[in-house]
Amino acid sequence: MGYGNMKIRRPSLESRSSVCSFISRDKSTKPVFSVLWSIYPKLLVAIAVMSIGFVAFFLCRHWAYQTELFRVCQVLITGNDRVTEEEILQLSNVTAQDNLLSLDLESIAKSIEGHPWVHSVEVKKKLPDHLMITLKEHTPVAILNSDKMYLIDEQGEIIDRLSIEESVSLPIITGIDPKNIIDNNLTRSHNNRIQKALELISMASKGTRTLGVNNISQIDIAEKDTLILVTSYGSIPFYFDYENLGVQFSRAEKVLYQLYRSGTYKKAVKVELDYGPGKALVSLKH
Repeated sequence: MGYGNMKIRRPSLESRSSVCSFISRDKSTKPVFSVLWSIYPKLLVAIAVMSIGFVAFFLCRHWAYQTELFRVCQVLITGNDRVTEEEILQLSNVTAQDNLLSLDLESIAKSIEGHPWVHSVEVKKKLPDHLMITLKEHTPVAILNSDKMYLIDEQGEIIDRLSIEESVSLPIITGIDPKNIIDNNLTRSHNNRIQKALELISMASKGTRTLGVNNISQIDIAEKDTLILVTSYGSIPFYFDYENLGVQFSRAEKVLYQLYRSGTYKKAVKVELDYGPGKALVSLKH
């Protein structure tokens, strides 16, 4: 067989350009391993720096919790009147061996708030070695007289039992069934009546008044819809209903002023403030 007529087929210009293009794109792409090796050193350095930072942090923390520099040197207590400093320290459970930085302030405050006379507590750290405890105590505004005597605050909450030895000059709220006091807490059944009595006491405590808080001997809340306020001077009973206490209180002051001015307050048997719109009925002895 002869090879004289045999032709060699050469690729066209179009096919050659596509091959060259493919070859050139393949040469411009970097190997995957080359890219990873360029990233790994930076990643390792970042991990190393973070590890050193964490170790340094825990070492400094350990040193701070062990050093004598942050040992509690002094506990500053303010705002206490009824509660003694010894009671507060005992409730806080803080000693001179404690590290100031390791103290749980929320737990300390919660423990101190367990005292019946403590309304709220703020605990702060003052570096390097002082702990500051600021108290707000309950303020008694009345005495609740049931089977026992209790001091109550302006919210109507029982603060503490009143001992016989204590001498307290406060209005007395009567008419509470002992069954409505459980574990030094009032049940809700009489809560509204007590709140109304406290409203009258609050009005009487504002400014200089004829019917001031010192002139309230007691407020009886035994009746469902009536408050009976008895004055300290003359023991005059004033009958209030539950509606428009502010209006009735102003009326009571005017009546009391007229009774004092006319000299007839000793003859007053009772004053009914709910007698009619804008009216009061004063009953006198004959």
